[in-house]
Amino acid sequence: MTTAATDSLPSVCFCLVSYNDEKVIGDALASIFSQDYPPVKLNVCIADGGSTDRTLEIIRQTKATVISRPDLKEQPHLRGDLAMSCIPSDILISFSADNRLLEPDALRKLVAPFADPEIAGAGSWRYGVRKGDPALCRYYALIGGADPIAVALGKADRLPHDTDRWVLRGRAEDKGAYFKISFEADPAKVSTLGANGFAYRKAYLDAVGGMKDSRHLEACLRLIEAGYKFAAVKGCHVVHLHGDLWASLKRRVGWAQLYSPQNLTRSYRVYDPKTDRLRLALLTLGFLTFLVPWLRAFKGWLRYRDPAWFLHPVVGFAFVASYGSMVVRQLAHKFKSRLGELCRCAN
Repeated sequence: MTTAATDSLPSVCFCLVSYNDEKVIGDALASIFSQDYPPVKLNVCIADGGSTDRTLEIIRQTKATVISRPDLKEQPHLRGDLAMSCIPSDILISFSADNRLLEPDALRKLVAPFADPEIAGAGSWRYGVRKGDPALCRYYALIGGADPIAVALGKADRLPHDTDRWVLRGRAEDKGAYFKISFEADPAKVSTLGANGFAYRKAYLDAVGGMKDSRHLEACLRLIEAGYKFAAVKGCHVVHLHGDLWASLKRRVGWAQLYSPQNLTRSYRVYDPKTDRLRLALLTLGFLTFLVPWLRAFKGWLRYRDPAWFLHPVVGFAFVASYGSMVVRQLAHKFKSRLGELCRCAN
C-alpha cells in the first residue's frame, strides 16, 4: 500500500466494554486486527469492568488499549462512554465482544462512505451468516435483528437476507457500494441505529454532544436533527453471536423493562403505543396462529436457503409469550400497589 493511500484513510478506533469475556473476546479482537487496514490507523480501546477470568490476559496479548474500571462493573454504559473517548480518532466504531467482522476488507468498506461529508454514521447493511454458527444466531441475522417482534414492528437494525432493496425506515438512495439513508427527525420513523459495528464520524458526534450513557439511539437522533445522513454498506457484514433462546428472551425482556418509560427517559422507543398498538396486536395474533410466521419463513428460505428461517414461528411465539408474561406481571404489580393504597385509605 502506498503512503498516499494510507494517508487518505481515516484513523479508526473500535470501542468495546468487557467483563469476563474470555470465551469470545479473542475472536472479536482477531477479526479486528486481521483487517486489511493500515495498523498505524487502527486502534482498539476496551473498558473492562474488573474481569476475574482470562479476559485481560487475552486483551494484553494484542495491541488493544485497556482501561480497567472494577468500580464500574455494574455500569457498562459508563464504561462504554470511556471507551468512546479513549483514543482520538476520525471514526469511532461501537463494537462488542460478541461481534465479528466477516470479511477481511469489511473495515475499508465501512469507512468508505465517510468520503461524503453528509454521512455521520455507517453500519453494515446486513448481519453476517456463517454456516458453522448456531441456528439461532443465523436466524437472527437472516431476519435482521435479535427480536422478531421488534423486526415485525419495523424496528430492525439491518436488512433481512431475502431482499436487496431498502425495506427499512428512512429514504434510501442507492449509491452502488452503499445506501445513503435520510431519516425524518421523528423517533417513530427511525430504524434502530448505532450498535454492533456501527461507525460514527467523531467530529459530528462531538458537535451534537457526544455519546451519553452509551445511548447510541439518542446520539443518532441528535445527528438526524442536525441534518446528517447515514450509510448502510453493502458487501460488509458483522456477525453477532447470541446465547441460547432462553438467554435471548431474558436479555430482551430485561432491556424492555430497563428502557421502559417508567425507568428511563429517552426519545426512541422500540414499542410506541401511539403508533405501534394496532400493529403489535395484529402481529401477536399472527405469531399465535403459527401460519403467518411459517409463510414468512418459507418466503425467506426461497430467497436464501438456510433452514434457520424455520425457527421463525417457534422463536416468534416464545417472544410473544415472554413479553406477554412481562406485561401480566407489570399489571399484577400495579393492581397490588393500587389495592394496597385503597386498603391504607380505608384504614
